[in-house]
Amino acid sequence: MDAIFRAFVAPDSSTAAAPTGDAAAAAPANSGWTMIIMLVVMFALFYFLLIMPQKKKEKQFKSMMEQLKPGDKIVTIGGIMGKVTKVTDQTVEILTGDNKMEITRRAISAILGKNSKDPNEATERQ
Repeated sequence: MDAIFRAFVAPDSSTAAAPTGDAAAAAPANSGWTMIIMLVVMFALFYFLLIMPQKKKEKQFKSMMEQLKPGDKIVTIGGIMGKVTKVTDQTVEILTGDNKMEITRRAISAILGKNSKDPNEATERQ
């Protein structure tokens, strides 16, 4: 912690005496290892708090899209409910009432199944 404080404070030659002997050689080595350890810990935190959950969500979404087939009822991210009539690589055609809409696969929020109208029973996008 002292190494971090020293990094942000301007050196003052009148109050600080130069370390001599073993203390002069040990100070830079310890602060270097401390900085490396802190960087590794920060990278691990970012990985476990940000990267890993995002990968898990992408995997769940991909498996949900593989299950999608004509006849399934879906809910879009805009709240539109419809029945899938055609599935392509990038888009899905849905029937909402008397209208047909073509939406991207990324716009699907949940798959309700064939007969379900309750969004609480959906396979949701996380």
